[in-house]
Amino acid sequence: MSNEAGGNSWAGNPVSFADAREIVPGSVLESEVLIVGGGAAGITLARALAARGFAVLLAEAGDWRPDAATQALYDLDCVGYPLRPNHMSRAREFGGSCNLWAGRAMRLQPLDFAARPWVPESGWPIPAAEIERYLDAVAAILELPGGADAFSLAAWHHHLGAAERQLLEAGPFAPAISLWARRPKRFARAYQRELAQSPKIRVLLRANAVRLRLAADGRQIAAVDFATLEGRRLTVAARLVVLAMGGLEIPRLLLWSDRLDPRLLGPRRALVGRFFMDHPRTAFGRVVLRGDASLPLMRTWPVAGGKVQLGLALSAELQQREGLLNHYATFEEEGSAYAEAHWHLALELGKVILRRGHAGSRLDLGRVRQAPRVEHLRYLLSPKELLPHDLWRFWRLLKERLRRQRPEQRYIVVYFCEQPPAPESRVWLGEKLDALGVPRLVFDWRIPDAVHASLFRLQEEIGRALARSNLGRLEPGQGMPCYTDASHHMGTTRMHPDPQRGVVDTDCRLHGIANLWIASSSVFPTCGHANPTLTILALVLRLAEHLAALRHRLG
Repeated sequence: MSNEAGGNSWAGNPVSFADAREIVPGSVLESEVLIVGGGAAGITLARALAARGFAVLLAEAGDWRPDAATQALYDLDCVGYPLRPNHMSRAREFGGSCNLWAGRAMRLQPLDFAARPWVPESGWPIPAAEIERYLDAVAAILELPGGADAFSLAAWHHHLGAAERQLLEAGPFAPAISLWARRPKRFARAYQRELAQSPKIRVLLRANAVRLRLAADGRQIAAVDFATLEGRRLTVAARLVVLAMGGLEIPRLLLWSDRLDPRLLGPRRALVGRFFMDHPRTAFGRVVLRGDASLPLMRTWPVAGGKVQLGLALSAELQQREGLLNHYATFEEEGSAYAEAHWHLALELGKVILRRGHAGSRLDLGRVRQAPRVEHLRYLLSPKELLPHDLWRFWRLLKERLRRQRPEQRYIVVYFCEQPPAPESRVWLGEKLDALGVPRLVFDWRIPDAVHASLFRLQEEIGRALARSNLGRLEPGQGMPCYTDASHHMGTTRMHPDPQRGVVDTDCRLHGIANLWIASSSVFPTCGHANPTLTILALVLRLAEHLAALRHRLG
């Protein structure tokens, strides 16, 4: 790798990190591979490629810590279903949004990969097995308990409570397993030393990608332009370019670069930014159980190396028969009225203090007072996702030991929903410009009626199963569910072998461009109900294998 051109380099820096603000303006840096985006995907890909002998330049827009001016480059204008107010769903800092991640990992189900006639534009062009062969390696990276096999209920069957067995037998349910490591993986911190010592990797911080430049033939990327907030500009030329910036910034960079040179996307520009998906979540209704009913896995159970939770999804057979989406539900303990009233303020204060979900460190009480209502947050950010593992484990086991027999138990039902792909759910370039002169995104999130219908059907089956098993009763939610987003940005550069129907091919390469790939959940054709991190990293390891095979063929 050459890190110097025109006399500019990392000269004098004993490690692999450099600050774009310290590179001489106008520099042209060179690398075999350029990865744009230093989050979980970018860092994992850089490590995998370096292990195969590639020389890699990893460019990250942020620094080691959040910065308000840098974070403001993510500002967008929401015109669709409202997002959580005062919530930072993306982190423009080294390590990316996994610096905010609570650590839940889930596996896509075989039905999620299938072409479902009742879900337009569904079906992955690669089989489930193509993803699953990387899951053991991904589970090791994330330090999940039990490896890939742990996403099966069979791995945890001995922890099932009698009431959970009765529920699973009484309804047309499929188990939905969530896993957490002892602590969420913070990729920048975990691999800082390895990246600093690697002879194959250079990391450039504070480098904001502002344009993809095409070669003269219009068939490959010749270079990528970067800018800093201080006004410095530099360029990186690379044989292979990978965008790992997330499901909103990737379409933004593609659309802006295409506006400057329409050869980049051609007829595919109509697809870029469309089919945006997230996982709508809501606390809707409650269940009242017998006092002796035990739900260890549904309430989340500590296991060796982390924790596991059981959710209830509808069976694949029922989904196929009735044309339903792949939602799942969990039960979370209902707090007292006093606890409900005070949880809101405590949660928001805690998020500011812990810097979870917010940039900067100032305690803005005005922002806290304007935060989302408690019912939109309490059951989506429960103690298992806020407390350190050992503290939560102590609290959970103590609570179980001291649990007293009561006439009844009350739980809130929390639904995690699949959003089907729809072209009208999308992002596009607006009229406002950010501090670098790049148009801000306009964000139009759509939640179709099929999401509500499938939620109501799952709710109905939960009520029936409770009655059949004589465990208790369901008090259904009233009116329409009020959803929150999950900060899972998917689908905006969807995968399809036909360039008329997808933005990237089955190798995640941009159609029509020979040397540009995308490593992001933006390539997901559908999303199921599973958190995307596990699948993103599986696609990243697959891409590393593909690029190594490509280099071998080309020599």
